[in-house]
Amino acid sequence: MSFEDRLGELLKDEDPHTVGPDPGAVIAGARRRRARRRLGVGAVALAAALVCGVTAVTAGNARHVGEVAAGAGAAMTPPAAAALAPEAASTPAPTATPTASALPLSPVRRVGVGEKIDVINGTRIWVTPTQRCDESRGPDGVWRSTFGCRDVTSDNLDHSKPNIYTQGAENADHDVLFGMFLGPVTPARLVAFRDGKPYVVTLVTAPGMKDWAAYYVVLPHKAPEPKGHEQIGTTVAGYDADGKLVAENPAYRTDGAQDRAPATL
Repeated sequence: MSFEDRLGELLKDEDPHTVGPDPGAVIAGARRRRARRRLGVGAVALAAALVCGVTAVTAGNARHVGEVAAGAGAAMTPPAAAALAPEAASTPAPTATPTASALPLSPVRRVGVGEKIDVINGTRIWVTPTQRCDESRGPDGVWRSTFGCRDVTSDNLDHSKPNIYTQGAENADHDVLFGMFLGPVTPARLVAFRDGKPYVVTLVTAPGMKDWAAYYVVLPHKAPEPKGHEQIGTTVAGYDADGKLVAENPAYRTDGAQDRAPATL
């Protein structure tokens, strides 16, 4: 029996002459309140279901969005950021390999035709368009030619390839080498090798000189050497801008060996 039916019976049992509420109105009100309670419970249940459902969907969307964002972030990582990644940062940068010698380039001294250059105390040289000349001062203070003037057009010189010709003099403190480099391209470095050490040579040019350059270099006296293996002369070599050997005049030794210049600097 429903609540409304039971309520109706109870009201019927009351004294009909007693003043009280109308039974029909009471029953109708009870039915409306019961309907509202059912609707409220259903709404609460539905709201709970919706909340749970929204939570689940939202969580799922968050994971999905996070994955998409992560993928997009990785795809859009700029090169600079990628270079800072731990793997990349732990890899050392390649070290650049030098392509040229650490020796300085040969200085080029440009002089006038016939202008005399004091190389060391007591020795000087000068050039013309085709000659390299030298002279030294004797103990009496008089300047005299040591080797005279060497002519680059001489048939005794090899013009088929770059070549180096060397002569020398000395005083109490130093040795001096002077000579000629023959070749259409002046070397970036002209180097003399004395006792295993390189010495950068100075080039000399003047107006009218073509396909050759004069040079000079001041060196310390030679160190003592074993008998039978003494060096005769000094190795002089020319190198291009990349440090590659282009010509040399090797020194000889008393036992017939040669002191060759290194192929590269």
